[in-house]
This record gives sequence, C-alpha cells and structure tokens, in this order.
Amino acid sequence: MTEIVWLPPLIRALATGLIVVTASAVAETLGPFWGALIASLPVSAGPAYVFLAMRHGPDFVAASALSSCAANAATGLFLIVYALLAARLPPWRGLGLAVLAWLAASLAVHQVAWTPASALVLNGVVYGVGFLVSDTVAGTARPMPAVRRGRFDLLARAAAVAGFVSLVVTVSSMLGPDATGIAAVFPISLISLIVIVRPRIGGEASGLLAANALRAMLGFGVMLLVLHLAVRPWGVTAALAVALIVSGAWSVGLLLLRRRRIG
Repeated sequence: MTEIVWLPPLIRALATGLIVVTASAVAETLGPFWGALIASLPVSAGPAYVFLAMRHGPDFVAASALSSCAANAATGLFLIVYALLAARLPPWRGLGLAVLAWLAASLAVHQVAWTPASALVLNGVVYGVGFLVSDTVAGTARPMPAVRRGRFDLLARAAAVAGFVSLVVTVSSMLGPDATGIAAVFPISLISLIVIVRPRIGGEASGLLAANALRAMLGFGVMLLVLHLAVRPWGVTAALAVALIVSGAWSVGLLLLRRRRIG
C-alpha cells in the first residue's frame, strides 16, 4: 500500500526531472527558445491530472482544471517579472521576486469563483502584456555564451529536480480541488530550469528564456481550459487525450511561426 501511495509523486518527480534536464541541455545548446518550449510541455501537470483522475471523479478533475487555468495567469506574471529582472538583479533576488509575484497572484486567484470565460480573459490580459515584454527583452538580448557541461552535470540536475518536485507534490496531496489545481501549475519546471541555467548562460539569456516561455504557457492555459470543458461530456480519458492534442498543436504552431519569422 505504501508503494501505491508514493507512486504518483515519484512518477511526477521523475517526469519533471527528465523534462528539466532535457530543456536545460537544449537551452544551452540550441538557445532559450527551444529550452523554453520543452520546459513548457505538460510533462509535470499531465501526470498530476492522470493521478487525480485515478483518485477522484470527473467533477473534481474539472474543478481543478479550471482553477489551474486561472492560476496559469500567475505563471505568466512569474515569467514577466523574471524576464524583466533577470539581467538587472542578482540571480536569487530576481527569481525570488518572480516567485513572490506568483504566490501573490495565486492567492488572489484562489479567492475568486472562476468561470471558463473569466479564466480565459484573465490569461489573455496577462499574456498580452507578456508578449510586449517578450518583444522588448528579445530586442535587447545579446548572443548567448558557449557552455561546457561536466560529466555528471545532467545526473545531478535530475536528482535535484526530482527531490524538489517530490516535496511540492507531497504537500499538494493534502489540498482540496481548487488549491490542488493551483498547486498543479506551480512553475516547478521553469523555476528548476532557471536555477540550473542562470549561472551558465547568464542573466540576459535566462530572461530571454522566460520571455520565450510566455507564448508556450498561454497554450498550456488553453489546454487546461479544454480539459475542464471536455471532462464532463466526454469522460476523463478522452478529455485528457484531447487536451494533450491541443497542447501539441499549440507547440507545432509556435514552431511554424518561428520558422516564418526567421524565413
């Protein structure tokens, strides 16, 4: 029985560790855009909702998904604050202020009874501002410096992230549906990624990574809204499948948009 209780947090921790390690390596090799795109994939929140579906009914999953969608705006605020401060403040101060912005926004979100329309409008406003910030940061960033990794660097990253995720997931398991929905979108992958790459690629490139993640995270919010709307009429399994398809289509759209801009 103990193994069953700890299996969901363990799997989520391993999944998040894998995605963060992959994103950090890609960001160091190919640039902030690719690292941000990978880090924004629903590898952490996806398993969380699978296990929620195993433990609770469709109503709980739907309520959590709507809360997550609204809380996704707090993640947008986190990215905006960090993108603006990464090159101006010492590493931990800039990240700390961004996390505090997320916490304040999440607490505010938790006080509101959200509807699908109001959650979508909130995300549109926050990320609309974020896109303006993204263009400003991209216009001032300098080329990213070359990075060399040690032999055991990636393994150490995976272990550190898995431990961090295990702690957060264990605490969130004691919460109700609204708070669980907010905890499910705590930007643990993005925070872990920033902690790893900031000393290696510098403040400007880290800020650019956060700015690039904004467009991907808006798609993440849309995915959660689709999950909320599809759970009751279609069932949890079909709703999760459709939500993942929406997430994948959004990422493909971002890649096509980037290719069009470069071309």
